[in-house]
Amino acid sequence: MKEPYMFLTALVPGPSNPKHKIDVFLQPVVAELEQLWEEGVVTYDISLKQNSYLRAALMWTISDFPAYAMLSGWSTSGKLACPHCGKHTQAFRLKNGNKMSWFDCHRICLQVNHPYRKDKNKFKKNREVIEGSPPSKNGEQTLREIEQLGLVKVTELNADDVKKRCDVKGKTKDNVAAKRDLKLYCRKRKGVEDNERAYYTLDKNQKKAICQWVEKLRFLDDYVSNLGRCVDLTGCRLFGMKSHDCHVFMQRLMPISFREMLPKQVWEALTELSIFFKTLTTTSITTKDMERIETEIPIILCKLETIFVPGIFNSMEHLPVHLPYEAKIAGLVQYRWMYPFERYLNQMKKDVKNKARVERSVVNAYLLREASIFCFHYFETGVPTRNRKLPRNDDRGGNEQVDANNDIIFEEHLNELMGDMDEQVLAAEVEKNFALCVLLLFILARKIPINNKSISDLSKMPFKKVKLYSVYFVNGYKFHTEAHSLNKSTTNSGLCVSSQEGDYYGKVEEILEVEYPGYPIKTTVLFKCHWYDPTPNIGVKVHKQYNLVEINVKRKYNKFEPFVLAMQATQVCYIPYPSSKTNNSDWWAVFKVKPRGWTDENHPQKEVAFQEDEVESNEIIITSLADTNNYDDDHEMSSNG
Repeated sequence: MKEPYMFLTALVPGPSNPKHKIDVFLQPVVAELEQLWEEGVVTYDISLKQNSYLRAALMWTISDFPAYAMLSGWSTSGKLACPHCGKHTQAFRLKNGNKMSWFDCHRICLQVNHPYRKDKNKFKKNREVIEGSPPSKNGEQTLREIEQLGLVKVTELNADDVKKRCDVKGKTKDNVAAKRDLKLYCRKRKGVEDNERAYYTLDKNQKKAICQWVEKLRFLDDYVSNLGRCVDLTGCRLFGMKSHDCHVFMQRLMPISFREMLPKQVWEALTELSIFFKTLTTTSITTKDMERIETEIPIILCKLETIFVPGIFNSMEHLPVHLPYEAKIAGLVQYRWMYPFERYLNQMKKDVKNKARVERSVVNAYLLREASIFCFHYFETGVPTRNRKLPRNDDRGGNEQVDANNDIIFEEHLNELMGDMDEQVLAAEVEKNFALCVLLLFILARKIPINNKSISDLSKMPFKKVKLYSVYFVNGYKFHTEAHSLNKSTTNSGLCVSSQEGDYYGKVEEILEVEYPGYPIKTTVLFKCHWYDPTPNIGVKVHKQYNLVEINVKRKYNKFEPFVLAMQATQVCYIPYPSSKTNNSDWWAVFKVKPRGWTDENHPQKEVAFQEDEVESNEIIITSLADTNNYDDDHEMSSNG
């Protein structure tokens, strides 16, 4: 999924959309794919040093939803827009909004005994759901259905439809027609009157607070673009966000931004949706994980249906219910999403130098790039090329020079001096009282000769003079001192050190390189940090249900242990809440990030967009039938209190 291995096979001239005529432009590609599958082409196998036949197959296509209609022939508009549900869909047209809606179409995916199935108040009036979810179709059934129906005419996506999803003046879906549909299909809810503002919307002051908060946010280097440029304080709106920015906002910022702005029930539903997408896009998934979130997403969508008006639930809000099933079949999402191709398209836009000949400029730049990529494989190793550029956070291999086995040698020598000890007891003692063990070794070294050269040099203690740095690369991270990050739009000074007792959070104040006597020269790098109080519920809070971590930035660690080895640190980012309450301004949200472009011998990582490395199991609270009947009362209490 990297740029050197992407091929420009077809270029459709603009400016109009080819729609269903795209098959004309794809005919050469289809012909080559048929040849690769049926006949194959002769290629040279370097491992066997002989010619062989190469065959290839089309696994899947990657596109947005409108382009899916062009490629497959399945119309993505209208009642049958969902390709999974097909004729089993329960979508309907709203009488007042005159739009297709997938409202109350997700209870069929719930478990048989789920209380939402019998709820006649929060969904469609007087309707219980007893039928099960629609059957999944295999490839042969889908092809047979397309052949029977023929190619359905593909319609163009209306650009105004995107604007109506946002709360833009004159474009919001929370309008009079939507509230009339709510009265027609559902029982009374708060905010259903024509002149009454819905309880899940933000007022002008809250919108302004969110925009000011986004404008001042500082993230890690190369984590996300500068979101401050996407803020319009006059109109209290966000604009111009890239797809990856929306990805970060959905998975990282949404639980933080709306926690104190929206009622609890609304925030919980949005947070669970955020966690769902975070779990779906992890770099390591299992069938069990996908089956778990496949049972959770219908509950989340049902919670959203009890909150928002039916007009919001179009086909795009319905499709997440099928995403875990696709992940079980096709594997990791990172091999099927649009980000690599959107970056590639951005590069093509930069290649256009003559706007009168756009297609010619793109083709000329592509051929030049492809020729250079092909040739660099034949250059000697030392020849610098654009494809041999070091990763962004590469340490150039010269940072840590202390022997990696020194900790084992240190334990062995200490065991010789202290007498025979159990390995686990010795390791625990060194971990708990490392400073005292080093001091003991330093004292004993004056009386007892040490044969190991490395331990002997370390026992002499480091030089008093040290080197100071403001930037340091280690473990695939780029760390800054707090002073260096002060006037920058990014912040890289947050760190976390994990231990058996828990996680310790802090910020880097100084970066020191310590040198030990002896030859060869041995150096190691230390971070001087100020640590936050790790006391549970006083300095650190962890949300019981969603595992959201918060720290109190006003409380410091009361022990004097400022130094930590650079190789032990992982990077974190601290995000404040957009709150006007003074008692909550001291608490900041914490999220960890994985190293980008970093390869470990035991845990190799791919250089992809920032994702969670591990799947977190978060409890999705199943609201009982009695609770759903009192749902409006809870909202009213939270909004008034």
